[in-house]
Amino acid sequence: MSIEVTMRHSDVRIESLKEYAELRMQKLAAKFPKVTTISIVIDVDAKKHMYMAEVVANRLGETAVGAKEFSESAKSVIDAAAARAERQLLRMRVKARKGTVRKQRAASAKN
Repeated sequence: MSIEVTMRHSDVRIESLKEYAELRMQKLAAKFPKVTTISIVIDVDAKKHMYMAEVVANRLGETAVGAKEFSESAKSVIDAAAARAERQLLRMRVKARKGTVRKQRAASAKN
């Protein structure tokens, strides 16, 4: 499991913000063990005083989730993007499980 945190358009590299993002992504990875890599990009727009966070999670070799959020607070944008990615991963998990259950039922009905 690899987690990559990238800060863009920021003069000062805020280590505490990077650590917070990494910790939040580790929680996300603990809930979804099939996720192989998570990358988060935190972009700072100094003119508008806005932060943007984009979370991309790869699940078993394919891009599973892409979540993008905007906010005025850095930590809230990380939390919002992680929550959106978590909802999308949960939805994918439920769909995958329903698909396998349907296939098993169809196979057993034919026999």
